[in-house]
Amino acid sequence: MTTPPAVPTDADILGTLREALAELLEPADLAQVDLDSIGPTTPLLSLPLDSITLVAAMTRVENEFEVFIPEQKAFGFQQVGDIADFVRERVQAKAARAAK
Repeated sequence: MTTPPAVPTDADILGTLREALAELLEPADLAQVDLDSIGPTTPLLSLPLDSITLVAAMTRVENEFEVFIPEQKAFGFQQVGDIADFVRERVQAKAARAAK
């Protein structure tokens, strides 16, 4: 029997997103962002993300937490917290299925 995955906290998800942005953003774009100030209420449109960078960042989050984020859903997120909520819901659903 496998252990169900631990439900990630906001800090876990935000940390992964910050790391992804630090690696993916061009230096000029990265200079515009205080990664430490990114929180759940940070609007995604306030970040210097193009569609390619957003998809790459979502891929990092998917890989870290073993969830799938449909591209259409990724482009619909308004705030960073929306990503965290979605990931948590997916991990919880996976844990519930594993517990059956």
